[in-house]
Amino acid sequence: MKALLAATICLLSPAAAWAADYDSCELVIMQFIPDEDGGGADIASFRPAEEFLASVRDISQEPMLTIGDHPIRAIMCVRNDLVPTEDDYPVLATGVMMALSQDFDSSDSDSLTVVYQDGTFRHTYSSAYPMSDEFKQAIETRLADFSARDHGLDDQATQ
Repeated sequence: MKALLAATICLLSPAAAWAADYDSCELVIMQFIPDEDGGGADIASFRPAEEFLASVRDISQEPMLTIGDHPIRAIMCVRNDLVPTEDDYPVLATGVMMALSQDFDSSDSDSLTVVYQDGTFRHTYSSAYPMSDEFKQAIETRLADFSARDHGLDDQATQ
């Protein structure tokens, strides 16, 4: 009985809810890989997102925006529901692009990308199927709410 109670408390706690939403996330960084001719190429690298997400949740510290000397370019999360959630706001408020998909490896899967641009959070949706009016309205309403908040992203762009 005590084990059942402990499990129920864990499942209902905000930390458990956050972890469940971000279990399948990776960070994208770009690394310059030099070649022997003095040139090189920028290569995408995928890293675990746990440390970044912990820094976003901890309001006593600045969020982690780099790994080594490489800026975090995006966070990619696998989810069934692609409408950004309230828990996504602190992640988006860092200015890091967020990509959501049911399956990034499938050409049939929906994907939604959210980025802060020109003073507002904007989205790009790609799918083999058109976006329903209800789905589009939910995304636009949520992103308008996020855009209206005091996230400080405009201040960062002018520095």
